[in-house]
Amino acid sequence: MKRIFSALANLIPLTFVACAQGPGNFMGGRGHMMGYGYGGGFMWLIILVLSGIGIYFLIRISKSKGSDSSLIETPLDILNRRYANGEINKEEFDRMKNDLES
Repeated sequence: MKRIFSALANLIPLTFVACAQGPGNFMGGRGHMMGYGYGGGFMWLIILVLSGIGIYFLIRISKSKGSDSSLIETPLDILNRRYANGEINKEEFDRMKNDLES
């Protein structure tokens, strides 16, 4: 996740630097991505739309990972897992379960 954010953070300023150099200097001549004609405005529209979509999905992914309650184990879940794995015996399980429930 950090790699995606850093890649976007490095990519966005490069587009602004390229545009600030002027239409004739980007990629060695006129008419390229940020040059005159329909390409300049059209490419900026594409860049803005793709950036917005990327940011939307990054935010959506980060929120869904944080709110997933199935990943959070309760103390009783941990106790059941330890008993199932044979780490504790029946007496220890019952004693700990009673402690948790009281």
